[in-house]
Amino acid sequence: MSLLYISILWVCACVDSAEPNVTVSAPVGSTVILPCNLTEDFKLTSFIKWQLNNDVVFERNSDVTHSGSGYEGRVDVPEDELRKGNCSLVLKNVRFTDDQIYKSFTMEHVDINNPVEAKQINSVNLSVDGLQISAPVGSTVALPCDWSHLSIKTPDVKWFIGSETVFQRKGKDPYQGEGYEGRVDVPEDELLKGNCSLVMKNISVNDTRIYSSSMLITDTQESVLVQKVKLSVVEVSVNERGSSSEDSDSHQTGGNNWIILYVVIVIFIIIIIICVSVYYSRVKG
Repeated sequence: MSLLYISILWVCACVDSAEPNVTVSAPVGSTVILPCNLTEDFKLTSFIKWQLNNDVVFERNSDVTHSGSGYEGRVDVPEDELRKGNCSLVLKNVRFTDDQIYKSFTMEHVDINNPVEAKQINSVNLSVDGLQISAPVGSTVALPCDWSHLSIKTPDVKWFIGSETVFQRKGKDPYQGEGYEGRVDVPEDELLKGNCSLVMKNISVNDTRIYSSSMLITDTQESVLVQKVKLSVVEVSVNERGSSSEDSDSHQTGGNNWIILYVVIVIFIIIIIICVSVYYSRVKG
């Protein structure tokens, strides 16, 4: 019986987890393991499932697997580990949208007329860390964002700080928030390629904030959080510039001193040679 067919028979009983809920943190782009341990041996008739709310993330029945939408090629519960009692979910290329609570369940392969309850094993809260970027005052910086994994026909991106809109673009129509006029953009051609990165020009210390981006899902008209970036704008102080200038002067002065010393030594050697020559000339004379 296929995993997809068995899923129809899945009766999720919200029972207490065998383990306390845990929180796992991971940065965007990394590989993370959501812990899970079986309390019973995994048999040929056993069935393991990870889900998010009511959506399937990953299922395995012996050597047959099924990955949920958006998780294709990114998730697995290795069969060899599963037979050791390790039902941990390996999640690759972590995205900010993966910041959710995941639950694992187990059940026995049953007949179509005899569905059974699924037993919850574990509940894991995955906390995805936002990116951190540092840039000097006056520079141009790009806050990275990618929506290519989302099912969207007409991209509608919004960058914001709390309730304050920094930039929004839907097709050719851009909107720049107050204080960001002429300084921010998500180029239309890049947006259509799945790149929703925000380009910020002439940044100042006041731009040191935490920026979030979201995409509007066309079918549901719901906004999905795509990225969170902490921007730190560094200002070069007068003391640092002065120190740099002093170091440069110091190096230059040091170099000049070596040249002078070299010239003095050469002159001293020449004088000695002349004196010796004069002395021998007089002796011979």
